[in-house]
Amino acid sequence: MSTTPTPNLPFSAGRTALLSALAEFGAAVVHAPPGTGKTTLAPQFLADADLVAPDQRVIVTQPRRVAARSAAARLAELRGTELGGKVGYTVRGDSRVSKQTRIEMVTPGVLLRRMLRDPDLPGVGAIVVDEVHERHIESDLVFAIAAQLRELRDDLLVVAMSATVDAQRFANLLGVPEAVVHVPAPIYPLEIHYAAAADSITHRRSDSRPGQPGSIEAFIAAGVRRALEETTEGDILAFVPTIRGTELLAQQFDFPELTAFALHGQLSPKQQSEIVNPRGATSANPTRRVIFATDVAESSITVPGVRVVVDTCLSRVSRRDSSRGMSVLVTESAAQASCVQRAGRAGREGPGTVFRLISADEWARLPEFAAPAIQTSDLTGALLDVAAWGAPMGEGLALPDPFPQNNAAAAAATLRQLGAIDADGTITELGELLVTLPLDPRHARGGLLASRRVPVELVARVLQFLDVTSSHRAPAGAIRDMSPKDPAVRRLVRLLQPHAPRELSDPLTGEDAIAYTIACARPDLLARRVDPGSERVLTVGGTGAVIPKGMPGVDAPHNEQWFAVADIGRSESASARKSGTGSILRSAMPISEELALAAAGGVVKERTASYSVEKKRVQARERTVVGAVELSSAPVKPSAPEAEEAVSAAIAQASPEQLEEMLQLSGNARELVKRMQYLHDAAAAGFERASGYPDLRAGLPEELLSFIAADIAAGRRPDIASLLRGLIPWDQPIDELAPESLELPSGRTRRLTYPEVLIGSAADGAVNDAASEATDEVVPESSGEGQAEPAPEILAEPVVLATKLQDAFGLTESPRIAGRRVQFHLLSPAQRPVAVTDDLASFWAGPYQGVRKDMRGRYPKHAWPEDPAAG
Repeated sequence: MSTTPTPNLPFSAGRTALLSALAEFGAAVVHAPPGTGKTTLAPQFLADADLVAPDQRVIVTQPRRVAARSAAARLAELRGTELGGKVGYTVRGDSRVSKQTRIEMVTPGVLLRRMLRDPDLPGVGAIVVDEVHERHIESDLVFAIAAQLRELRDDLLVVAMSATVDAQRFANLLGVPEAVVHVPAPIYPLEIHYAAAADSITHRRSDSRPGQPGSIEAFIAAGVRRALEETTEGDILAFVPTIRGTELLAQQFDFPELTAFALHGQLSPKQQSEIVNPRGATSANPTRRVIFATDVAESSITVPGVRVVVDTCLSRVSRRDSSRGMSVLVTESAAQASCVQRAGRAGREGPGTVFRLISADEWARLPEFAAPAIQTSDLTGALLDVAAWGAPMGEGLALPDPFPQNNAAAAAATLRQLGAIDADGTITELGELLVTLPLDPRHARGGLLASRRVPVELVARVLQFLDVTSSHRAPAGAIRDMSPKDPAVRRLVRLLQPHAPRELSDPLTGEDAIAYTIACARPDLLARRVDPGSERVLTVGGTGAVIPKGMPGVDAPHNEQWFAVADIGRSESASARKSGTGSILRSAMPISEELALAAAGGVVKERTASYSVEKKRVQARERTVVGAVELSSAPVKPSAPEAEEAVSAAIAQASPEQLEEMLQLSGNARELVKRMQYLHDAAAAGFERASGYPDLRAGLPEELLSFIAADIAAGRRPDIASLLRGLIPWDQPIDELAPESLELPSGRTRRLTYPEVLIGSAADGAVNDAASEATDEVVPESSGEGQAEPAPEILAEPVVLATKLQDAFGLTESPRIAGRRVQFHLLSPAQRPVAVTDDLASFWAGPYQGVRKDMRGRYPKHAWPEDPAAG
């Protein structure tokens, strides 16, 4: 084991605990506050220990390119080696490593590509996932795959490090709940200042241009001026949401007595060094510094000399925009955990001061933690990655949070449309190719497709424009102005060139080539006018939008109907509201229908059929479509299967009233429905002999639907009664348990009236309402004395028998049907209501005598016995 002197940082105290955990468990989770030196020391502890073979590397992920370069440069300096020697880095488009490299700093995307290319990770002895708390999608995927890779490689060490994360939770995911290494760090006292409510940055104006009054930059400038007035020691670190904002502010504060810098992820290593290494380029400058930084300075980069922090309490985060079908960056309130980390930057070298540009009340309302990117971002690339790993939809991976169902479904649909995965989520041959290209899958697929007809160098410039565009410039002009020597463009050329044909097929040039490439890369954003000449368009992906006035090509003589859209966004303008979605084309150019359809993959002919309840017939149409855009539509005669499927769908979606209309129930069928439902309810109430009858209030039984749909589709009235009788249990005949009629002692037969039933109605509401009504209908003639135990509420509405009072003479008590007494509606000889009772025994014994007296006076020729039960 070799050792290299390390600086005296707080994390030095955690060396023994970390190495012991790795020796025992093979993995560990480090929890240490910002500034403890974990990024500097932990990789060295692993590299210098016997736990990692001499010929293997320690790979350390950093969430940003600027952090990977900075950390590598710092380690190389500490270990007395040239950058690219024993310590190196690899980020997108830039790498400084050699065969001697022992510690390599990489971005999560770089490591993820290596994992997918060769899951064994030969030559790698340890993986350190730093800043895992930031919860970027690629960091989550690297962590989950590394956790699974441990099961395949016993010699692979895995360390997750963070300043704020729930360490125990990540240790559990790694399967090492005992391997948590806590390293506390002293922090100097901080003096926190909040803005007055009236001066809070929350009052910024969304319509203010960057740097203008009311903008975010204007509030930050005021906060920095206050910090300069109220503090005298140390440099000032101001957090700014956007790169453009950092540069505008750095220019504004560049005075002779003050040195201002912009710090963000697009700086060169030399520019970064001037900021994070004050002993270098700025050592001779005794003036105070103010550094305007994006969130790279929150945890990824440590800026020495800082004693004052100005915090907007805002973050630039990725959110999925449904109108674009992809992730976009938006500015929103930061989480308290992020703001606490930012504040800690002021207390590393001595007592510090923090100016938060929101009020104290607003601070208390900030969320404690930020939502992980996996829950809010577009998941198209992530789902392709896990499919390439062999875990469709992330199945079996120890992801800190699962993929949200709705976003995952949308991403899977996009991948299927691209041809990258099949219906089961398994990666296809095209998907295997796309995953080797470190690009958005849509751009990768578009680049491959466009390269068949467009020169690779032009395709690369278009893809670079799509990757970074945030302007409203016309695509053609912006792309023509882009230098082919741009490092990002040259990188894309290297990626695409091996897959491009030697000779182009039907080559395109000029604006046609640019529009076609845009359309290939973003086929779901291809848009067509809703009507000729209309400013409203509909995208292939189904988003409505409007074309802003003055967009190049809109007023051209040819007045194209199709547009290749580079960017679409939200707008509060009146014209955008016309789209119904509030969306507007921000960057687009006309494209011919021929090229649009070629980029979209051609047209699809589909037939749709639907059943009209009003017209009582199935209607079908044949449509020619490109995604959500309909090119043509014509009526056609539906086939028998189409008609039956349409009727089945209509039955499933119909309201109870519509279903009644569709079924056209005969009187016999309607009565059978009521009797069967009564027996089902009786069984639910405990009358076991009635078990096995279907619940028709819940809808038609599944086994009958195909027969019913076939009849309705053919224009026949379905024989519901015969179909329902086929469901009656053979050992529980309905005519015995729930007869249609009842023979009375007088010799007359009277039809029984069962409670009304609406097929498909809500059972709880319908039955309970009936229960309350039934109780109110019982008149005083029935005292209720001597009744059997009441049936449960579900049978509160009884079977009713309406008959003349004399017909009931000879019945000693009310007959029962399925355990519930029949309710008698007793009538006079003139068919007028006399009494309502479901307890004849009690009625004869009491109220009847009063009724008898009245009836004898009204109808003296009729017999009114004193003992009606005797007949």
